[in-house]
Formats: sequence, C-alpha cells, structure tokens
Amino acid sequence: MLLYASILLLSLTPIAMWMVRLIRPRFVYHWLIALGGALAAWPLTLLAGMDLPQTLPLVTWQPESLFPQSPVLVADMYSWPFAVALATLVLAVILTDVARLSEADWSNWAGSLLMGSFGLLGVMAGNLLTLLLIWMAIDFLELALLFTQVSDSSTRERVVIAFSARVLGSVLMIAAILSAGPTNEPLGSGLLPPRVILLLLLASGLRLGVFPLHLPFLREPPLRRSLGTMIWLVPPAATLILIVRTAVVIENSASPPLWTPFLLAFSGLAAFFAASSWLFASDELEGRPAWILAFASFVLASALRAQPEAALAWGVAALLSGGLIFLYWPRHRQLRWLGLLGALGISGLPFLPTWAGTMLFTPPLYPVALLFLLAHVLLLIGYVRHALRETPLLNEVEPWVWFVYPLGLVLLPLSQLAFGWITRLALDQVPLVAWVEGALATGLAIFVSIWRSRKEPYEDLRPGHLSQVFSVEWLYRALWWIYRLISRWVDFLTDVLEGEGGILWGVLWVALLVSLFLLGTGY
Repeated sequence: MLLYASILLLSLTPIAMWMVRLIRPRFVYHWLIALGGALAAWPLTLLAGMDLPQTLPLVTWQPESLFPQSPVLVADMYSWPFAVALATLVLAVILTDVARLSEADWSNWAGSLLMGSFGLLGVMAGNLLTLLLIWMAIDFLELALLFTQVSDSSTRERVVIAFSARVLGSVLMIAAILSAGPTNEPLGSGLLPPRVILLLLLASGLRLGVFPLHLPFLREPPLRRSLGTMIWLVPPAATLILIVRTAVVIENSASPPLWTPFLLAFSGLAAFFAASSWLFASDELEGRPAWILAFASFVLASALRAQPEAALAWGVAALLSGGLIFLYWPRHRQLRWLGLLGALGISGLPFLPTWAGTMLFTPPLYPVALLFLLAHVLLLIGYVRHALRETPLLNEVEPWVWFVYPLGLVLLPLSQLAFGWITRLALDQVPLVAWVEGALATGLAIFVSIWRSRKEPYEDLRPGHLSQVFSVEWLYRALWWIYRLISRWVDFLTDVLEGEGGILWGVLWVALLVSLFLLGTGY
C-alpha cells in the first residue's frame, strides 16, 4: 500500500496544482504544493523496501480465458532500487529549481511529478503486458510535454522521429508477448525461448538507441533542466528495468544464446561512441543523449553476460549520477565536492555504487571488453570535465536557497551510496578483476584530467567525423525522404481523382484491372 500511496501522491499533486491554478490564477505558492507531494512520496517509496517482494494488482480482467494476464505491479530487489532512484530524482528536481528562477513555473513542476508517477509504474511493471501499456502511456505523455516545450518545425520533426523509434520498440514488445504465449508468471521469472529474449532485447535497444545505433532526437532540443531531466531519464528507466529482468532470465538459462557475441559487439561500439560524444559535448545538456546511450549499452552488455546485479548497478547509476550532473547548475566552488561525489558514483571503485557493475569485466572476457573499459574511462573524464565547468554564480537570492539547493543535490549521491552498500552485501563473492577495473578506470581518468587541465580546451580533441561514422542519421533521413516522396504521390493522385476528370480516371483504372484479370485467367 505504501507504493500505491506514493504513486497516487505524485499523480494527484499535479491535478491539485492545476485546480488551484484555475480557482486562484494569482496563486504563487505552487512550489510548496509540488514539494509537499514529492516530499511525502519519497519516504513512502523508501519504506516500501522493508517488505519485499510485494505484488500489487491494478485491475483483474475477466474472463481469464480471454485475458490470461492482467496489469500488476511487483516491488522486489530489482524494481525497488529504480523506484527509489526515481522518487529521489523527482524530489531533487523540485528542490533544486529554487536556484533557477527562469524555470520556476508550476507547469514544469506538475510535468515532473506526473512523469515521476508514470516512471514508478514502469519500473514496477509485473508482466510484459503491464510494461507495454505503461510504455505507451509514457511515450504519449513525453510527446505531449515535448510539444509544449518546442515550437519550431525542425525540432518537432525530430521529436516525432524519436517517438516513432519508441513505437517500433513497442511493436517488438507485442511480438515478444505473442511469441511467449499466455502466461501468468511475473516478469523476469521462469524461462523464455531464445527468440523471445532476443525480441525483448531488440525492443529495449531500439527504445534506448543501441540497436540500431542512434542518438535520440539526433540533436539535443532546447529543454529545461528540471523537466528536461525528467523527460530524458524516466522513459529509459522504464526500459532499463526490462533489460535487468531479462538478465535474470538469461542467468537461469542452461546456455547463452548463439547471438550473444554479436549483440555484445554492437553494445561495445555503442558504448565507445556514446562515451566519446559525452566527453566532447559542449556541456552536460548537449551530452544527455550520449549519457543515456552509454549506460544503456553497459546495462545491455551486463544482461547479455547474465549479470543482473551489474545491470542493476549501471542502470541506477545512470539515473542518480546523471540526475546530479544535469541538475547541478548553477555551480559554486564550495559545492564542487558534489560533482566529485557523482563521479565516484560511476567509478566502479570497491564498496562504491557501481562496484557490482565491474562484474561486466569478469572472465571469460570477450575482445569487446576493451571497448567497455575505454568507454568507462571516457565517461569518468567527461563527468569530471562537465562537473568542474564554471557557471554564473547566484546573485540576490534568499539565504534559504543556499540550504535547499545543495540539499536537493546531495540526496542523489547519498541515495546511490546507500544502494551501493546494499548491493555489496548482496554479492556472495567479488573477483579480483572487480577490484582492478574500477581502480584502473579511475586512475586513468584522474591522470588524463590532470594532464588535460594543463593543455588546450577539449575541443582540440574533438573526434571529427566520429558521429557521422557511427550514427545512422542517414538512415532516418532516407526513410523520411521516402515518406515525403510517397506523400507527394498520394497528394497528386488525390488531386487527379478529385478533379473534373476523376470519374474518367476511375473508369480507366477499372478497365486496366479487368484487362489484367482476364489476361491472368487466359481469356
């Protein structure tokens, strides 16, 4: 019931804000309402972890012969960390917005709360049908929120392209559901045929930009930090949980599928390309798509290697460390330690949050493991680079802002450190490579960061045409050109048939069809 209450609070608070807006248009305390909803939902989500696992049926469809599956939520050791990360992210967004007066708008807070509630539903989906329905709801909510933020036609075109990619992912999910057949087993339990596992991974990879390799939106649209961060992180969270649960299924399988090395190779290329894009991005907002793509590749690779704990560690790090760097603006020298905490959250050092993620590098090592190691180093260097960038300081703000703003930021690394401690206790044994990889990646990142601090800016190392080599933007542009060509032909035929000679053209088409039919039958 605590999870029910948390989701209801995040869903009903935006409605309350909207009603207050209608009744009292000059009301200026919407932030307090948003803070109240987020602050009440956060501890409820935390306390729900004291009684795991939990199964929460949403509705029971009848008859069972027609509807073998009904929407249900499951809170367990895999979904609960994602839920806590999302609840913490929502609270951090509301708290840190006090330092960004340009984004102080009730609609942004309402959208963030609503996005958080949909995200909680997504990460706790108990079966494939529930997850599919929530994916569709999140996609339409994201589309509506983006259309309220962007107005130029070129950006809206990219939004529609990204929405279409996610819809194709949902189509693959439908194919997986049909291939799996009617079942009442929870998501991630039991065994699935290799073809179903492949469809699930392809659906997830398509939604996250890994298969085929592409950056969502092709470029970063002009989104705000608060609502933009929720839009960028919540939909991937609802997809990453599926990959983590698929890792559990692969772990329980007798042998790895034959296509595992090929998907690992694709994931390694995607991770290296995304980490390079993250490092050379002009700022962390421009690098948001690359951040998601890099960690999605790490999660997919961990799942392919049947390592659900590693996949879970990388997925939670993408949300919490990513949320910290995206919300960490404006920056103050006295708060630089917050950025370093976020870097430690993805370092892979022993007893830190992503220590379990270094299981990805355990034997047997694939040759592609070197790509993941390089990607890890590049992600760390880029994180430090973006975290230490100078920004305008806060001027003429109330003293309480200097308490609330850092409080919202510090919640993210503290939650991640707590998760890392719990994950550490869950590991039965830690191989030597888990000690070495994190230290090696962190050491290389520190060395390169110090060396580059004495050189010219990073722009002189920009990888040139790397994005043109790896990206498949040309494919999307080609498909878009074909679509426009077909639409022109349809418009031409419509104009011809609707004109004065439309009836004659219709008679001619009928005569041609009849002639072809007669020729085919031999008359």
